[in-house]
Formats: sequence, structure tokens, C-alpha cells
Amino acid sequence: MRSPPPVLLIAFNRVDTLAEVIRALAPVAPSRMYVAADGPRADRPDEAERCALVRRMLTDLPWRCEIKTRFLDANAGCARGVSGAISWFFEQESEGIVLEDDCVPDPSFFPYCAEMLERYRTNERVMSVLGTRYSAVRPTQESSYTFSRFFSAWGWASWRRAWNRYELDLHDWRANLPVHGKPLPTFGAPSNINWARKLDGVARQQFPHTWDYQWSFAHMRHDALCVLPKANLMSNIGQGPGATHSARGTVWLDLPRIALPFPLIDPPAIEPDIAADAHRERWHLNHRWWLARKWWQIRNRHAIGSVNARRGWSG
Repeated sequence: MRSPPPVLLIAFNRVDTLAEVIRALAPVAPSRMYVAADGPRADRPDEAERCALVRRMLTDLPWRCEIKTRFLDANAGCARGVSGAISWFFEQESEGIVLEDDCVPDPSFFPYCAEMLERYRTNERVMSVLGTRYSAVRPTQESSYTFSRFFSAWGWASWRRAWNRYELDLHDWRANLPVHGKPLPTFGAPSNINWARKLDGVARQQFPHTWDYQWSFAHMRHDALCVLPKANLMSNIGQGPGATHSARGTVWLDLPRIALPFPLIDPPAIEPDIAADAHRERWHLNHRWWLARKWWQIRNRHAIGSVNARRGWSG
């Protein structure tokens, strides 16, 4: 079994979720850990103490390893804080895993990432390795993984050569497309309308609030793919009042983790998994026409139907 790749662990002020992530990392014991934490917000006087505790946890990991730190004095915000930490990581490592403080991995996530990072190291079309799978496991799928056109930030891995394509500023995103104004020229109208709306929203922000739409766009711009595991390997446990983006909750948080069996079986071709992408578009990203999109939002807000039905896994 391969050694675990270097790991970047990004945190802020959440002690409870960070403890769960560290507990999941301990049996794997990566030998090189990069830990990053944003600074406390000036208008939150109670935050400095929590941030200090998080930093003590990050520098006192319960296994022997080399630890490098990036602790900011002032608050940079989610977009610049996270993207800056990832850039810092890939300045020092040619490849590795990125985890945030609310993403709990299955143990099989680490050997899977190690193998995929090695296998697709020089394949320019493959830009990331995902840990989260939103569509249900397909028992009839023989390969251990396929490929997706859609990035997910909940536990992933990549290479320096891919991250070099990242740009935080999306003000001129339409000028950087092979087909003007269409993020995904091979997709239908609802998909392109919704992606364009999201990218325009980020472009209008004077100070971006998020970093991951920009990374998704880098994949679209370069017609790139993400390695998608057959089973979900990651649970986001970030729901609650301390969450940055998931305070209200969603059916996609705390997805069940399923171990990926080894040895891994390669797919026959490096092509997008159309069925998995279509499921994610419809059920996770909710890229539908307006009325259908609003009905799905109402169903989730008021918990109409089972969780699995609202994930598109049944019913």
C-alpha cells in the first residue's frame, strides 16, 4: 500500500468538527501535514479564543509527522483564506490532498488518492481527484471510479500543474471560454443558464466570498475532468450555527461513507460519466427550469418526502 500523500488541513474556528477530522486522520498518520487557519474577525470579540484553540489542535496532532503552518493574524475571508492556503500548499508540494475542518474521510480515501495522483500525474485533462459522490452507488459499475466534469470541494486531491490554472478573479470569465458565454457547451440550456448565473454572481463581488466556483470554472475552461469514486468517501459534518455556508443544513451533508475496495479497477476510457453528472446536475446542483427548481427547494426546506428521495436516490 502506498504512503499517504501530503495533506493540507484548513481550519478556522470550529473545534468540534476539527476534532472529528483529526480523529479520522490519526490512523492514517500522514507524514507531512500542512495546516492553515484564517485569523479571527475583528467584529467577533469571542472568536480569537476559539481560533487560538484550533491552532493548538493543529500543532499538536496525535501522531508523529512534519507540520508546516500558515496561521493568518487578520481575517482574509473564505475566498482568499482558503485559496491562499491551497496555493501555499502547492508551492511546496507537487501533489497532495486538501481537507477542510468539517470533511471526515473514509480510511480508503487516502490510498485511493495516492493511487490516482500517481496514475494521472502527467495527464493534463485530469485536474482533481474527488472524495464526495452525490449519486447513489451503482452496483453494476465494474470500475472503482469514473470521471466527472464537476468539481466538489468536500475532500479532494490535485497537482501543482493543475492548480496553476486557478484564478480567483472571474470578472472576465466569459472572454476565457472556447464558446462565448457557455461554461459547458455540450450541456443543455438549464445547465449553462445556471452555471452562468453562478459565475456572474462571483464576478460581481468586489471581494469574492467563495473560492470553489473559480476552481470549478478552471475545469470547465480547460475541458478537464475529476476522478469520481464509485462510492462516497467523504461526510461533511459542517451543519450548524458555526458553519460558513451550511448553517441551515442540506440533505447533502453527512452523507454515508462507504469503503472503496482494493485493488482498484480502472474504467475503460477517460470520459465523463454522463449518468453521474446528470444526476448531480439535477439533484445536487438543482439545475432545472425555474418552477421545478423552486419546487425542489420547497421540498427540502420543509422536508417533504424522504431524505433519499430528495437526493434522487429513490422515488
